Amino acid sequence: MNSNPEISEIVIDKQKLKYLQDRLENPHISGEAKNSLIKKIAGGFCSRCERIPTKIVSYDMGGAKLIEKYCDECFKKWDKL
Repeated sequence: MNSNPEISEIVIDKQKLKYLQDRLENPHISGEAKNSLIKKIAGGFCSRCERIPTKIVSYDMGGAKLIEKYCDECFKKWDKL
């Protein structure tokens, strides 16, 4: 079992990211619709705060992989642990 996590960037097309950010700022869109957009465009949520993730951290758990996603802000906190 490898204790060192593998860290990779989540790459989101700039136009799609801009569209997502604009939609998330719109107060007339429901929380459910916003969550659906984050899942569709970013592939999921930050593991800590449920915002748009930018990093994937994966751990080898001896035959299984634990995968967590983090936004920039939460990744900085995680990286300091």
